[in-house]
Amino acid sequence: MRKLFSYLSRKKLVIALVIVFILLIIFIYIVNNILVNARLSQAAYVSTGIFPTYPTLDLKNKTQEEIKQIRSGEFLVKASDCIACHTIPDGKHQAFSGGLPMQTPFGVVYSPNITPDKKTGIGTWTEKQFITAMHDGISPSGYYYYPALPYLYFNKITPSDLRAIKAYLDVIPAVNQQNKENNMIFPFNWRFLQLGWRILFFYPERSAGYQYNSKQSAAWNLGAYIVQGPGHCAMCHTPSYYIVTPSISLGAPIRKYDLTGAEIEGYLAPNITKTNLGGIPDNELLKIFTQYQMIGGAPIQGPMYEAIHDSLKQLPESALLAMLQYLKTVESKLPPQPSLRKTDIGKSIYNNYCSACHQAGIGGAPRFGDQKTWEAFEKSGVDKLYSIAIHGGGAMPAKGTCITCSDYEVELAVDYMIAASRNSHEIKSENATEILSNQNL
Repeated sequence: MRKLFSYLSRKKLVIALVIVFILLIIFIYIVNNILVNARLSQAAYVSTGIFPTYPTLDLKNKTQEEIKQIRSGEFLVKASDCIACHTIPDGKHQAFSGGLPMQTPFGVVYSPNITPDKKTGIGTWTEKQFITAMHDGISPSGYYYYPALPYLYFNKITPSDLRAIKAYLDVIPAVNQQNKENNMIFPFNWRFLQLGWRILFFYPERSAGYQYNSKQSAAWNLGAYIVQGPGHCAMCHTPSYYIVTPSISLGAPIRKYDLTGAEIEGYLAPNITKTNLGGIPDNELLKIFTQYQMIGGAPIQGPMYEAIHDSLKQLPESALLAMLQYLKTVESKLPPQPSLRKTDIGKSIYNNYCSACHQAGIGGAPRFGDQKTWEAFEKSGVDKLYSIAIHGGGAMPAKGTCITCSDYEVELAVDYMIAASRNSHEIKSENATEILSNQNL
């Protein structure tokens, strides 16, 4: 009887834990749906055209050796794009003073002040404490950082390079600005729960330090080092593990799909492996970094615009070419394609490739939702529209610069825009999906 009671008790406990877990997931899912139209992050500032400015350094009393280390740290800080997360780009807050809200599926994380201010910044941190934070994701106080700090990638940065980064941060202007408390959903405000995430996804002994590949050139190794470490490119360009839906991302990359593309803040971070980049000349790819221009000429949008402005455009061309040299050799398993509805595919392609011109009618492009213009196009034949969209014509680039899109996917994007025009002049892209679902195209 006692054994039976013990068995039933354990069974009830397991059932109770499963129920609690399911309820927690449902709660997170509901919260995410509420927040989906109010995402808080640096991307929200991109449309304002205001970006943070790197501070001027006073190196008058520094030795040549110190200046060399600081300049090395400056390069690494720019490659890491630290300024993007650690600055509120409103023209009022100083660089690296923190306070930027970053929406995660589990609440809002505010970036900390990383200026050398001794009260509110990292002015009292030792080099050892700084390296521990960057390599292991552990604060000087001993608590775990949330993976919004990409220590999963910074773990690749060598200790000497981290000391150089610290040397640079030590000479930027100190800013006395108090850090904001994170606003995480219960129970994720309990830092110790990060231990579970770390057990599942963080293997410091496997990823510690970049492993130089003697079979490759120095330039290739430099590119690999930047991409894998400070550049943390995989954070956006690699699919992540998630719960129930991709919107509840766990912030941990699926390594076998390294750099094969993912969705980030409503935009597509494309596949940047050999599969997509291998046949494209370097001079064309450099335009992405230097001219905010996608392959085919369409303007860069979304989080990548900020990454170029604050990071990639700040690097010398030799570093950019090194990154391209490495990326063109990356071979990863392609992830299974999600079974999206036709409307979802059309909307995704429109948002990522077509909206730059069609949302406002730039360069004569028929404006999204313009009923009269699209009616005229429809009367001339939908097949003709498909042909222009696929093959290009006039100012319209072939496939809207979506070099990886199939003809069918481009047609779905056209269908999506036609559906938007059939409702009214006040159509918005967010509700065009519903309209298209109720129409026969």
